[in-house]
Parts: sequence; structure tokens; C-alpha cells
Amino acid sequence: MLDQAEALRELVRDRVMCCGPSLRPPKLYTIAVTSGKGGVGKTSVAVNLALLLARSGRRVRLVDADFGLSNAEVLLGIAPKYTLNDVLRGRIDASDAWVDGQDGLKLLSSGSGLEDMANLDGEAGVSLIDYVLRSAGDGEIVVIDTSPGINESVSSILAFADEVMVVTTPEPTSITDSYAAMKVLLSKLPDAQITLVANCCSSPNQASAVADGLKNICERFLGRSFQRYEYLPSDGTVGWAIRTQKPLVISSPHSAIGPWLRKMAIKLDDRIRRRDLTPVAELELVGV
Repeated sequence: MLDQAEALRELVRDRVMCCGPSLRPPKLYTIAVTSGKGGVGKTSVAVNLALLLARSGRRVRLVDADFGLSNAEVLLGIAPKYTLNDVLRGRIDASDAWVDGQDGLKLLSSGSGLEDMANLDGEAGVSLIDYVLRSAGDGEIVVIDTSPGINESVSSILAFADEVMVVTTPEPTSITDSYAAMKVLLSKLPDAQITLVANCCSSPNQASAVADGLKNICERFLGRSFQRYEYLPSDGTVGWAIRTQKPLVISSPHSAIGPWLRKMAIKLDDRIRRRDLTPVAELELVGV
């Protein structure tokens, strides 16, 4: 008799093989948002960045791949009719499982408290995300909010990304775990495009110190490092937005963190343009 993990792998394999070889859209841009540890604001960054890109006119999809512990739907105030578990079980095709969110953003959640999703191993999780990415359209952006940590499932999913955002805070444990996450990622993908997001910092100087410290350690022990870093300040409105289930960039557009999130979105949009994706109207700091 198959154990539960093998049974799940068989389910995913059946779903993927029925659709033939992997044919993701050639101009799809995939961003994976991850962290070495939980509680650093990873999902908030993923949700608000996806919304800003969507509000600019980009076609954006958000996949909450924190298998079994999804929170993106909570931050968006959405109760999805379908989840990745329904896709896994063959109850619905991936292309029909997306739910509409604010400003045209589409969400596909893995659900919360679902044992099947929590037990997905690396192979099955990667195959499922590969299948889901095929349902995106050419020229779209897919933001994948991963689980925190460095397990096989997370590190394998990061391989799909054109860009990986590693969210950290100035806390020593977060910095240590962020280094561990980048060590695992760079050991598998030496040329990975990594953006460090220094969140909950008291000032740009503190963010710079966090980034410089991590960069020096990575270059010394790994021979390579992240390509860029972003600063996000500590802001009490982030917690308020989570409690009220209203995305911060919508509920508190003039918060302290808002301009820095918009700057992140503008620079990301510029990097996507350089990848020759579908042109859209330029993002602006005011009115996004």
C-alpha cells in the first residue's frame, strides 16, 4: 500500500501528465517571496507588492504556496471558493481555480489547516506549482508566497522564479536564517537573481547595515551574494491592516511604509521591462 506522501505524489503526477509536457508562457515573469523564518512580514510584502503591480495595469496572479497554512487570503479579506487542494484532487482545473481580488489581482490559495497540502513533499509541491504556472497567461506576473524555511519543497519552488525576494528583519535570528536560506538557494542555483528585503527597520541606515553584513558573509563563505536590497520601515499600520483584513496599500496609502513599497514596485517593474515583457504604462509614486 502506498504511504500518504507517495499517494500525494501520484495524484500530482496524474494531474500534470494529463496536460502533457510543461509549457509555461514564454513571457511569464515569476517572483518568489520567501524568508528564513516566519513572522518577518513575508506574506504582507508579497500581497502588497502584487497589488501595486496590479494597480499599475499589470496582469498579476498571486499563489499562496505556504502549503496548508495560507494567509494571503486573510490579508486580502477573501474567502476562496477553491484552493490548490481542489486542483490537486482534480475537483477543478487550475485555470478555473483562481479567485478575483482587488484591482484585478487573481489569487490561488493552498488553503489553511489542510493535511494533504501540509504533507506535500518537494517533488509533489514542485509538480503542482509547475502545473499551476501553466494556467497563467503570456506576459503576466506570478508572485509566489512560499513557506518560510529551507526545506526541500521551498528550495525547489524557488527554482521556478525569475527573481527571489528574501525577506528579513534586523533581528539576529532572522539574519542568520536568511543567510541559511540564501546558502541553500545559491548552492542549487548559483546564478539566482536575489533581492534582499530588509523589513521592519528603524532607518535606511539600519537596512544598509543589515544588507552589508549579509552581503559580506555571503561573499566570504559562498563566493556570491544577492544582487540588490530594499528597505522597508517599521510601521504600526501594517499590523492594523492585517487585523482588519484590508491590504495596506489600499487601506493606508499614506502610511510610512507605503512610499517604500511603491519604490519597490517601480524598480521591479523596471526589471521586468528589461526582460522584454509586455509593455505597460509606467508606475508612478503618486496615485498608484
